[in-house]
Amino acid sequence: MRVLLFLLLSLLAPSLAPASERATETGAPAPLDAALRKLLAEEGHWAYTRTVRVFDKDGRLERTDLERYDPSQPESGRWTLVLRNGLPPDSGVVRSWQRQREREMRRRGRSLGAILDFPGATLADDNRTHLIYSVPILAGASRRFPAEKFYVLLQVEKTRGEIDRLAVRTTEAFRVAGVARVDNVEADATFAVIDPEYPAQPVSGTAAGEARVAWLLRVGGRVELAWSDFKRVEPYDARYEVSIGDLKALDF
Repeated sequence: MRVLLFLLLSLLAPSLAPASERATETGAPAPLDAALRKLLAEEGHWAYTRTVRVFDKDGRLERTDLERYDPSQPESGRWTLVLRNGLPPDSGVVRSWQRQREREMRRRGRSLGAILDFPGATLADDNRTHLIYSVPILAGASRRFPAEKFYVLLQVEKTRGEIDRLAVRTTEAFRVAGVARVDNVEADATFAVIDPEYPAQPVSGTAAGEARVAWLLRVGGRVELAWSDFKRVEPYDARYEVSIGDLKALDF
């Protein structure tokens, strides 16, 4: 279950795609396509501090990590663990954290375009301030979980034409190897304007889930993210060009 939560949280993290993707069409409905391309234009331009809080199934806080991300640095130096539970981490904690980061980056090897069915996106709600799109996940996109049991909601704020909320939901309970039944899994991210000249960026996110092993043992937990201390930078990879198919924001 903890693995699933961190996989969902990889969706909430800004990806590493350069600004050259801004002209690439996604195949999504026009307002969503424009909002996605507007956000993509800012990929890799923001350094930030990220606070990660991990809770167990009973809501008890297990750990708090304070991390710094700077895309102006080479890939090996972009992430730094600043504090673990309010204290500078020792070398063992840093090595363990680095291994976790490396596993996360390996999982983010497939493209967003190979996972989300943008042309299949449908308008779920059209209210005074927002357009909300439901985006299916392509069949077979997941190696670990039944992709058809998940869908993504993308909310576009009408005034600025920008994404200001992203959510992952399950359609129903499902079974996976090692877990008899996953009852509920969901993830949410909210975006806010850091600088009026640029599109909104993620500022908070959560992922939570609950499952039962052998129908008796309840497992689960919750992970909370908060982004702060934003600084606009020149991306280290700005000299490279990639297409939207290389956007590695969602790993399943």
